[in-house]
Amino acid sequence: MSKTKQDIEGKQADFELSANSYGKSQVRISKIIRDGARHEIKEMAVSVKLRGDFKDTYSTGSNAKVVATDSIKNTVYAIAAEHPLGEIESFALTLAKHFLSYEQVEAAEIDITQDFWKRISHNGREHEHSFVKGGDEKRLTRVVHDRKGTTIESGITDLYVLKTTASEFFGFVRDKYTTLQDVNDRIFATAIEARWFFDEVKEEQPRDYNNIFDSNKKTLLEVFASHHSLSVQQTLYVMGEELLKLDDTIAEVKITMPNRHRIPFNVEPFGLKNQNEIFVTTDEPYGLIEGVVRRKV
Repeated sequence: MSKTKQDIEGKQADFELSANSYGKSQVRISKIIRDGARHEIKEMAVSVKLRGDFKDTYSTGSNAKVVATDSIKNTVYAIAAEHPLGEIESFALTLAKHFLSYEQVEAAEIDITQDFWKRISHNGREHEHSFVKGGDEKRLTRVVHDRKGTTIESGITDLYVLKTTASEFFGFVRDKYTTLQDVNDRIFATAIEARWFFDEVKEEQPRDYNNIFDSNKKTLLEVFASHHSLSVQQTLYVMGEELLKLDDTIAEVKITMPNRHRIPFNVEPFGLKNQNEIFVTTDEPYGLIEGVVRRKV
């Protein structure tokens, strides 16, 4: 038996939309900044998420208040053309403010992931317009802007690091499922993702986000290299502490560190002894360690 329109509308009255968001993801931008013969290249991926009064498009199909996701994409490129892109945080905030110019938009969330290019050295000098990929690491930001204020987080991801000693792991729980042996000298390899969350955002007190990024990346690398690690967790915590010491405007730090295992390979069947030199590199499965370090309340 088919349902009438009246039946369907009656059923809809029993439910409501409790939350909604929509937007455009992975809008990839390459921008050349030309200063005479010397050029710079900026590359990033931008994702936009809007929340607001879009109930009707879900419940009735009316698109009267919808800013089309294609228009969102076009907006990102147009504003990128006018923005210097010196700091991804500034660009994200500019985008978020624009989208709140639509009265039906209550909040805009902007995520940006930036890739790096470094100048090629030619005849002992930096080349003016030729570049080489700057590594796997990427710079991150997430800006959430609503009618009450703004939150900004920044960070780095895919920061691949490895050290060949000064790492141990012992004294862990042993039960009938345990086969892992205590080890006092192991390879420690990971891909660091660190996100730092700023406290109150005040436009009259601008931050130097580029300097903060450079300082935090340097600190992460210094801690990794110098800290004698008894566990990934311990090194993670020390990293968080050091980032908070650097900048009192950072409220908390979230760090993710997958343990990219290097497993000693048994060469004894071949009449050889492994002097802690030959390892199997594995991708999966891997240990995943996360932690949030913040200031005590």
